[in-house]
Amino acid sequence: MFKFKIALLFLSLHLTLISGVLASTIMSSEPIEQDISKDFSLGPDFHLKNENQSLRLGYFSGEKWAGITLANHSAQTIEKFLYFDTLTGKLDLFEQNNLQQQKVLVSSSGSSFPYLKREIPSLFSVFKVSVPPMSDKIFSFKITTRHNFNSKVFLGTLETLNVRKFNKISFLDFYTGGIICLILYNFFIFISLRDINYLYYCLFSLSFMLTILNIHGILDQFFLTTTFSFSHYLICFSSMTLLFATLFTKKFIEVPNYFQKSIRYFQIVQLLCCLIFFTGITPLDDLFPKFLGTLIDILLITTNISFITIAFLLRKKSSTSRYYLFSWAIVGISLFAWFGMTFGLFPNNFFTEHALLYANLGQMLTLALALAFRINKVIKEKLIAEEKALQKERYQRLVKVLSHDISNSLTIINSYSKILVRSNEADPEHQRLFEKIYIAGENIKNILTNVREEALLTERKKSIELHPTNVYEAIRDSALVFEDQLKIKNIELKINIPKDLEINANRTCFLNNIVNNILSNSIKFSYSNSQIEIYSENFQNFQNIYFRDYGEGINPLLIKDIYFSDKLISSSGTNHEVGNGFGTTLMREYVEMFAGKLIVESNLQDDKGVSRGTTIILKFPSITRP
Repeated sequence: MFKFKIALLFLSLHLTLISGVLASTIMSSEPIEQDISKDFSLGPDFHLKNENQSLRLGYFSGEKWAGITLANHSAQTIEKFLYFDTLTGKLDLFEQNNLQQQKVLVSSSGSSFPYLKREIPSLFSVFKVSVPPMSDKIFSFKITTRHNFNSKVFLGTLETLNVRKFNKISFLDFYTGGIICLILYNFFIFISLRDINYLYYCLFSLSFMLTILNIHGILDQFFLTTTFSFSHYLICFSSMTLLFATLFTKKFIEVPNYFQKSIRYFQIVQLLCCLIFFTGITPLDDLFPKFLGTLIDILLITTNISFITIAFLLRKKSSTSRYYLFSWAIVGISLFAWFGMTFGLFPNNFFTEHALLYANLGQMLTLALALAFRINKVIKEKLIAEEKALQKERYQRLVKVLSHDISNSLTIINSYSKILVRSNEADPEHQRLFEKIYIAGENIKNILTNVREEALLTERKKSIELHPTNVYEAIRDSALVFEDQLKIKNIELKINIPKDLEINANRTCFLNNIVNNILSNSIKFSYSNSQIEIYSENFQNFQNIYFRDYGEGINPLLIKDIYFSDKLISSSGTNHEVGNGFGTTLMREYVEMFAGKLIVESNLQDDKGVSRGTTIILKFPSITRP
């Protein structure tokens, strides 16, 4: 983001040429730097004296003029350098004396002028001026710029110019080295962790750094441009900084997880940044610098406020948000100083001139600490993930053992115990023992089946295909499976289901994991000599399938734990049948997989003290026929 333009000279209402200059500065041969900002005259005919501590015009279209008279009261020609310390756009220097009104173009320079074509290539907009002995000379400047002009103007020697240049470059070298180290460090972390936050941080830091360097003319000096000036396209750098700032903010503090509605705001800001960027590389920015400059400044202020607000609201939910809040608070203070200087609230000095540089350095250091904190969090998450993977591997090995090794041996036990039960050749006491062995073996077999089904559930979720499934046929097949259990408890099964009723499901899973589980539990908790009813109704585009038994019922307080949680709750049936708790969990997950809904209604007894049993309701969307 950051539209960092510096205010243009002269607050004039009309675009006119110079006809006179009111202020004058006496030139001295001593090597002392003079601040001559207040000695400039402004206005259409230069009748306005500059009352500000710096030359400040703001944004404007077209061109402006300003002038200054330099007087030499010595007996020899004095040559000095006149230089502006911030962004100026393009400056054309004209000379004229008091007797002649004709202006002569001497040279051109400025931040928007190609670096190697400037009269004196420098970080500053520099002009060499000379005044003959015992005379004065009028120097006028024609200014065209995209920037918000606010610059100090100095008159000095080559020595004072080099001292100012050395101080600025030394400071910027320190800043640049620090930011580059942070960028490289976090980029290598990104390569290692593949965490997109670190990449966004690098892009944000890099774009912010380039914007700062562009403001101070470093890019032009480094690349020695001959056909264009990087500073002329500062608005492009600013818009890209804002774009990467929004991308980093949205990802780093997980804005979509907490403020879903704010996503539209981020999208609008990002779109505006792209539009401003592409406009900035065209002549349109030269035609409407005030509009585009004001727009990028408003975006800068509003996004900074929004970032601070979001981070403040999330400060208790996320530790990274506290870091982010502090970092943007630093930027907010620096922006206040920067815009205060730009619009005349604060003086133009070394601190305000470099306020954005302080902001960038402070923010990047703070965010680097936040990202370092994130590394610790990522390492912990990685350890947890590795532990879960190890547990999953152990679980899969256990399932394999249960599914194959134990299952094979159990088949032999079940087969022979079943033969002994059906032979009826043993005495009643031993016959009862054989039956217990057989029932225990069947229970173990059911447990193994459920364990296998649970292990396969995740894979089935990924690959299962749904198709029209006949409900009546599935219930009929299930009834055949439980025919013996129904006879043992003398339970009457009443099925009142249309033979053409269909739902979208996987038939195998619907039969084995839903209907079989419900019917098994209904038989288990039904009293002997009772009945189980299965019926359906069509209600509001849903097929409701009811399984009602008249058993002992379930305490309503336990329904949530049994059917709607992952707890394994085992309970005995009315004939002391053993349960393992797997079935209800699997049943619920398959119902949801088929876009259905599970409802459980039960009570231990009605108002008269009579048990009314349990009703399981399955709600599936009706199939829409073309």
